[in-house]
Amino acid sequence: MSVDPYSHWRPDQSSGPALAQRLDRLARRLLPGGVTALVIVILAAPSGIPGATALLPGLVMASVFFWSVWRPASMSAPVVFLVGLLMDLIGFAPPGVDAFVLLLLHGIAAHTRFGLMGLSFLMVWVVFSVLATAACWLLWLLISVLSLNAMPMAPTVFEVLLAVGIYPPLAAAGTWAHRRISNPEPQS
Repeated sequence: MSVDPYSHWRPDQSSGPALAQRLDRLARRLLPGGVTALVIVILAAPSGIPGATALLPGLVMASVFFWSVWRPASMSAPVVFLVGLLMDLIGFAPPGVDAFVLLLLHGIAAHTRFGLMGLSFLMVWVVFSVLATAACWLLWLLISVLSLNAMPMAPTVFEVLLAVGIYPPLAAAGTWAHRRISNPEPQS
């Protein structure tokens, strides 16, 4: 009976995935929330781009909705809360307002995801449009109540239009990223 003297140097294959595989999975899981947070920071920075901060609510709502439907593990409730809190801190909203509204949007999207996955893109866009409109007006109401001052309505209408208009290109980019995350190997 021969014993291999180098067997103790070989990694044990039964111990689970390698560190590189676990890090890869973690990076894939954190990508949607991380990119959303990065977009918030970039658009909030003084860049000279006119209206950059006006894009924030629509982009974040579209991102939270898309990833909550198609990859809810990557856009989980704690991630949505942190993204919303970052929005509150950067956008100077009362703490928790954006986080609360984004968590509501996430909850509705995650709860109805299986029904939404069976719909055409146009119908999903309509559903997002209704939810984004409700979310923007809820933000307006909460900020008005908490500041004890009726906020102007024109920015809310603008945010609704931006959110509805930004969803199709964001969904196209998200679909491409979702396919790359799910199947990173090139197809031959």
